[in-house]
Order: sequence, then C-alpha cells, then structure tokens
Amino acid sequence: MTNALDTFLKKDLEKWGDRDYLFELKGESFVPTTYREFIEKVNFLAAYLTGRGLKGKCIGIYGPNSIRWMISDVAIIGYVGCSVGFPRGWSYDNLEYSVRKAQIECLIYDEEMSENVGRLKAEHPDIFYISMQNDFDACLEEGRKSCGTLFSTEPSAEDTPAKVVFTSGTTSFPKAVMLSVSNIFSGWRTLERRVTLNEEDSCYLFLPLHHTYGSIYNFMYSLVFGYSVYLAGSLQNMIAEMKIVRPTAFSGVPKTYTKILEASEKYGVSIPSLFGGRMKYLFSGGAILSPELRTVYKDAGLNIMNAYGLSETSSGFCLDYPDEEDMESAGTLMEDIDAKVLDPAPDGYGELIVKGDLIFKGYMNDEAATKAAFTPDGYFLTGDIGTIRNNKVYVRCRKDKLITLPNGENVSPKRIEEKIRSIRTDITAAKIYIRDDKLNADIYVQDPAVYDDPEVRKSLIDELNGSISKFERIDKCNIISSLQMMK
Repeated sequence: MTNALDTFLKKDLEKWGDRDYLFELKGESFVPTTYREFIEKVNFLAAYLTGRGLKGKCIGIYGPNSIRWMISDVAIIGYVGCSVGFPRGWSYDNLEYSVRKAQIECLIYDEEMSENVGRLKAEHPDIFYISMQNDFDACLEEGRKSCGTLFSTEPSAEDTPAKVVFTSGTTSFPKAVMLSVSNIFSGWRTLERRVTLNEEDSCYLFLPLHHTYGSIYNFMYSLVFGYSVYLAGSLQNMIAEMKIVRPTAFSGVPKTYTKILEASEKYGVSIPSLFGGRMKYLFSGGAILSPELRTVYKDAGLNIMNAYGLSETSSGFCLDYPDEEDMESAGTLMEDIDAKVLDPAPDGYGELIVKGDLIFKGYMNDEAATKAAFTPDGYFLTGDIGTIRNNKVYVRCRKDKLITLPNGENVSPKRIEEKIRSIRTDITAAKIYIRDDKLNADIYVQDPAVYDDPEVRKSLIDELNGSISKFERIDKCNIISSLQMMK
C-alpha cells in the first residue's frame, strides 16, 4: 500500500535529504531542521504510535505552530490514523466537546496549553497524553529502536479519513471535516499551474496549522515543491522576522495585508521591503479582499492572488494566476474540478456547488449534516452565493448570512444575539454588526439607566464574552431602550 504523502516523503529524502527544510525561531535566530531529520522523526513517531496500538485511531494535536506539531501531523496522516488539530484559542468547553466527538485516544500537546490539558486529564484519564516538551524525544527514541528501517510502517489508505479540520466558520461547536490523503494532495497541480516554486523558494508561515490553507498549501505542498518553511515566531514581530527570512511566498488574510499597508504608510517604507524584498507570491483567503487594497499592492509591484475555498473543499476551489487583472473576482476556477451555480437568479448568482477529488469525506460522527451538505447528484453545497464567468468565480455573500470578520472567521449574528438575550432578564433584543473591523452590539433593555455606570456596562460585556468563543467576543455595545424598537 502507498499514498501520495508516503511517495513524496521518499522522494524528498532521496533528492533533498541534507538540505535545510524547516526553520523555527530559537531566541533571535531561526534554527533549521533538514529534510532527513524531519523525515526520520516522522518515521520514528509513526512507529511509536503504531506500537502503542493507535493504528486507525484519532490522535489530537493541540498547541501553537511548531516543528513537533508538523512531525506529529505528517506521521499520523501518512501512517497511523486520523490527525485532529485543535485551535489553541478555543474555550475549554469547545475543546472537551470536540475531544469527545472525535473520540480522541491520544493527545499530543504543547505545555503552553497545560491548563486546559490538566482539566482534560482529570475528565478523560483514559486518553494517552504526550507532552511535546517532556515526552516527545523519548517517544521518538523508542520509535527509532522499534521501526528498523525507514518507511517500514505501513502507509495509511489514501482515501480513508486521515485529517480532521474543524470548520473555521462555525463559532459554537464546529463541525469536524474529515479529509483523506487524496483530498489533501488534490490541489498541488493547480498551484503548479499558477506559480513556479522550488528549492530556491521559502515560505513564511504564520497561518495556524489546524486550518486547511496553512496546513495544506503552505506546509504539505512544501513536500511537493521543495521550498523551505519558516515558522513565524511572533505576530507582533512579523515584519522584523520577514526582513531576516526574506521569503518568496506568503499567505494571509485581508486584515494582514491591511496592517502591512498601514505600516508602510506610517513609516514611509515600501510594501515590498516590509516583506523582505524578495517576495514573488502573495496569497489571500478567508475573507473578501477589497479591490482597492489589491490595487494598492499591485501598484507597489506585488499582485495579491485570491485563494477561495472551504475546509470541506480541502481549501481549494479557485486560485488566481499571478498576472490577474480582474480585481473583483475571488480567483480562477481550479481546472480539475466540476463546479457550477445552483438555481441561478436572473443575474447569474446562486449557490456555488462543486464535485472533485478535493471534496471531503464527510463530517465526523454527523451523518445528517453530511447528507444535508450534498445535492442528490453528489455536488457539495458550499453555502456561498456567487457566480462563475469565464472560469472566474465571484462571491457575493454566505447563504446563511454569517458575518465574515477581517481575519477570515465567520460568526453567526443570530447565535450571539440569542446568547445576549439569555444572560439577563431585562434584555429584550440585540443586534450584531461590524464597525471598524470590530464586532459591535446594540442591546435593547427595559431600563437603560441601569447601565449608565461604566462598570455595570463592562460587567455585561465581560459576562457575555466569557460565555462565547474568542472570535464572537463583542468589542463595544450600545445600550438602547426597548421602547426604541417600537418606533
């Protein structure tokens, strides 16, 4: 048995074994790990986990981006079972629920997450826990002793679920998207058609590895093309780090590009120099990129390439070519898929639907949601309202009316409004909206005078924000008399 990941790892070892591959910030310097070191550790960990009886099981990874995160992910996907990445910003309730839903049998975690992991250990003592800082090296050593030769662990079947990604657009308890190795490697030919990436290139990676684009297009496809990957050390020091790294490829969300433009204007420094001066390819996804922002970058000599996709489509659907002139489209349709518009209105807009190797294997332990996500003839329903013209995709809005934040997260106004109404009996209604890139709330109450005291108002916001996820938190609220609703 073989799979694409196993095939690429073998080729990488033969072709680039002693080349520096992954770079992680240690102190003030980026320390390299070679392809050989990475691939050996993948093999050792796969042998260890398999020896622990975890073949075919769901194994969680919980922590910030790190090389050990990447080793764990590849070992599990390629040879062991199903890799389940948990967002580090989740509340404990979301984490614990998802651990149960995915039936996690082993959790590989960073000590940075020790508070939540400590609670998990108390509630779920039967899970096998591996600390990246305290246990990881010993696991690798035991795996090294047991694995014999490299690639002696049987690869996983290519079309079985191998990776679980929690939908970034869901802000209560997300659906668990199951991807196979075949899904994960369905888009690299599309990327190859658009750009030229090789061992001379480098990617500065700050997108979280538990999301599909950072995990697949930034990380996994480095195993296809041979470019090096530098893990961001600090978002606050991103520009300073890129001056050191001088990457040629970078992926971000619109908010990232807005922040870099603001820094350029504030300090009178050119946009290309803030990316290190060697940038070839910029990719943007997660939210709508304004034509005005794209134009500013294009005038500066950097054409941002729109990448539109969902976790359910393995982060693929469409991707711009580098010389794209259309500033309105979400990208050029991928060539290896079957996409169309369902029940288009007279203006051509309707729900975008798609078939192809990129389509996920279903939502974990949720047959009803999986069935509802497809048409009777097998097209995946994206939930996005858009149109396709001349192989260009144009996206108007979400069908279910979610609000897309500048960081790419989608939040449900209805859910937050319901939560606001539930926390205090004097609240009669609420309205959620974005202002200045922040979530705001108009809260209608029976007696607004009760909230004249700033401390009382603050306690209301704190009470609300403590009961919802990080991305749903309200920045400001306006207290309004319920009588105003009647006018």
